[in-house]
Amino acid sequence: LLQEIKMPERESTRKRRVINYGEQDTEIEYDEVIVEKKKPTKQIKARGSNKNSEKPKERKGSIKSEQSNITEIKQKDMTGRIVMSVPSLLRATVVNRPSKVVKSPYMADIILEGTTAEELCHSPALGCAGLIVPGSNVLVTPKASASAKSKFSLDLVDIGSSIVGANPNFCNKMVRVALENGWVQGIPKFEKKEIKAEASIDESRFDFKCIQDTTTYYIEVKGVPNACISDVKMSPKKKSKIQVEVNHAEDKIAYFPDGYRKTADEAISPRALKHVEHLARIAKEENTKCVLLFVVQRKDCKSFQPTKNDPKYRSAVHKASEEGVSVIAHTVVWDGVHALWGETLPINLKDESDDF
Repeated sequence: LLQEIKMPERESTRKRRVINYGEQDTEIEYDEVIVEKKKPTKQIKARGSNKNSEKPKERKGSIKSEQSNITEIKQKDMTGRIVMSVPSLLRATVVNRPSKVVKSPYMADIILEGTTAEELCHSPALGCAGLIVPGSNVLVTPKASASAKSKFSLDLVDIGSSIVGANPNFCNKMVRVALENGWVQGIPKFEKKEIKAEASIDESRFDFKCIQDTTTYYIEVKGVPNACISDVKMSPKKKSKIQVEVNHAEDKIAYFPDGYRKTADEAISPRALKHVEHLARIAKEENTKCVLLFVVQRKDCKSFQPTKNDPKYRSAVHKASEEGVSVIAHTVVWDGVHALWGETLPINLKDESDDF
């Protein structure tokens, strides 16, 4: 089969920024992948279509050397909707996290596929709520800087039923590409000059501020790597015991947020709660539209919901929706080295078990 897609133009730069994952603000170093469309198209031949063609040499363990195991769900709709490409992905297995060498929760010891030596790897998502543990199959990228403490960055996790995005820095980059192409449901296509990242208003800083004609859009992005079979209260210890069962289950529920807190009355992420409450207030302003966009970085979920384990946040999202905030959940499907912008998921903002 011949499939014609628009290939992305990649450019890599190095930046430092402060991100929030869960409740921790942490300055980390990362390689930025900027994806832009370009006019020329290229035909991609199916594997094995030309037996006499010369195959380029590939590093052992590279994701390039494997056939994609992504189920072609609505593949016609997603063809060409590439929002990110990471060509240097390598397969590895987690040995320790935190690392035994650098005892930081942001560092892990890994062994690359086809090797035996342990390597130090940066894990920007910490343990990703139980997905990154000893024995986890992960996808990492080499770092360009020779002075970095770790040689690799842990970006994806292969749980069997899906490749899961585990790098919180990827979400905003993918969303920006989707905004420039008009792929976010219910939001118009924006020109680059109409998009401003990290826009501050009053006490908050939202991921994007887009202005088109006389309308201003405030868009807050939340990455969703986690899913469950049933969204019920569960201790971290019990959750870890059933993680393998959850990984292999079908039709999971994607949820946000996930994390620890001192008491059950507190919000898991006070920052995320502040953002949604602020969106609800400014959504009432004239010529203003507010969007809470959840990016579900996996393909094995049937629905999304603000977690019932955080009643404060769940109630706030429901209230924001009632006040005019658009709540959207889009999937991202990793196919080989490419991230494809997927379809929307049904959202459960309130059901009979909620008391608000």
